[in-house]
Amino acid sequence: MKRLFLMGLLLTAIFNPTAQRALASSAYGVLTIEGANLTVEVHGVGVFNTPITLVLPVGNYTVTAEGQVGLEAKVFVSTSKLVRVEFSTAMPDELVEGNLTILGVKVTYDWWKNHPKYNSPPSLHPRIRGCGEVWSPFYYTDRPLPMTLEDVGDTIAKLTINGTIMPCYLQNSTQDISGKLEYIFYTIVGPFGTFGTSLKNTSFIPPLSSVKVTSDVPYVEGYLYNVSAASMVTPFTLILPVIPHDIYNVTAVDYYGGTLIIDHIPKIDTYNLSVGVNHTLLTAVVKLKPREKYAIKYHLKTAKKLITVKEEPAELYNLRISTKPENAKFIITDGILVANGTSPTTLYLPKGNYKVTAFANGSGAVKNFSLPETSEVELTLKPLPAMLILNITPKNASITVDGKPVENTTLTLAPGEHWIYASASGYVPDNISIVLSPNESRTLRVILKRLPSLRIETKPAGALVRIKNTTCTSPCKLTLKPGSHTIEVSLNGYQNETASVYLTAGESKNVSITLKPIKTQKTTTPLNPVQSTTAPATPTQGANFSTDASSEHSTILKLLLLGLLILGLGFALRRR
Repeated sequence: MKRLFLMGLLLTAIFNPTAQRALASSAYGVLTIEGANLTVEVHGVGVFNTPITLVLPVGNYTVTAEGQVGLEAKVFVSTSKLVRVEFSTAMPDELVEGNLTILGVKVTYDWWKNHPKYNSPPSLHPRIRGCGEVWSPFYYTDRPLPMTLEDVGDTIAKLTINGTIMPCYLQNSTQDISGKLEYIFYTIVGPFGTFGTSLKNTSFIPPLSSVKVTSDVPYVEGYLYNVSAASMVTPFTLILPVIPHDIYNVTAVDYYGGTLIIDHIPKIDTYNLSVGVNHTLLTAVVKLKPREKYAIKYHLKTAKKLITVKEEPAELYNLRISTKPENAKFIITDGILVANGTSPTTLYLPKGNYKVTAFANGSGAVKNFSLPETSEVELTLKPLPAMLILNITPKNASITVDGKPVENTTLTLAPGEHWIYASASGYVPDNISIVLSPNESRTLRVILKRLPSLRIETKPAGALVRIKNTTCTSPCKLTLKPGSHTIEVSLNGYQNETASVYLTAGESKNVSITLKPIKTQKTTTPLNPVQSTTAPATPTQGANFSTDASSEHSTILKLLLLGLLILGLGFALRRR
């Protein structure tokens, strides 16, 4: 019964009387959404249960479905066309797997984007090695962090965050988090590339981790926060700063003896990492630990099957709706398809059999009609009440109808739209919308589902478990709301662990988490200049790193040379 007759707003403009005259010349198309027992949202239109068909003004629409795997379809509704979106479901581990914490998985179909597939990974020339040769002409300010992605190898990209300290570890002249610390830079990234000031003394070095990314569809592009470096074609490796908590008042000394103070280096340990092919993007939200090497594999072949979008012609017929009195609300249904509006107005609907219910000021009317046989429907509203019999379980549930408390009994209501809200302690509340016709008698049966429960065990036991603002000591059992939850576990002497779980109404689930002992290691804070065993890297392709204490070039000169270099490279290099 939930949302059976109120399927959301079809034509938002028709509620505005000044816009009604323009509707007759507007163009419309049809959007059908299919899938098994899904609740979907058409952004800007409404929330519906599948299957659902909507006649919509021509334009771009985003359809989302929440679940263990989030689904999103970005489509375009064309004039007199039917766009059919079909959602299928899958488990997160069928799409993404690896030795890292995966907090969420999402599949996006984008009508306008076509993610490329290559014959082989790119070969970047001149070959990028060392700590100074990078390609980074872009600065992304519309991402979670002011950031840039640098190519530091043919198949290695590195995230640089503006205004942070970035170490460079080399192994066989290639950047690798298990290599030798060669340089430390205070980095500034901007529209003309990346500039790094070498440091010889710093109170904090942000730790790095690496993620090797593969896919069952080879040679597809990878994205971090929807940004890609040239080297990010599977298989590739990402080097990422992983700072598990905020750091304040970091001090450093550069090679010229100047003192640098960074008031705040923000926490960053969670990343949005994706791969895409054709119109499909598969995204994993991953949480990392410092100084770890990870591997993640994406199953794009499975992801491509979860959202299918097809377009076909659809003939629409105009229909004039009028009522006495005017300005009555109406809803048109054929069991699935819904159109809402205010009379008088003109709609555009496909061929079929329909029922229209109109209501205003306690009066109502209902009429059945067919298209294309009918071109105009007139309704005369009469004050004929309807009867609603409530049968809600548990019997002690609190019930409101249109915001007013009622008993679990029989009600006499005016024809039209009504909202029923039922809640009980320990149960998931339900918000139900119905439309009653004049003289109708209906029984509404609702069984509330219990809140899901989660039992958490840890090895060893006695760990602190936190889910948002709720805590307990393992082993323990928590009652939570349906949806996605992140479990954070901590115990003295052990590494913190994080797990993700999705709970549905009425579900009971067990989660077991094994904690790893903290390895004793010495702090590696350099107090002296870091000496390179090789010649300093030559700044090329958008990077200008000062790597030698004897350098006499001023910062201004470096920036000027950098700008000229970038302008020249703009003609010679092509970034995907």
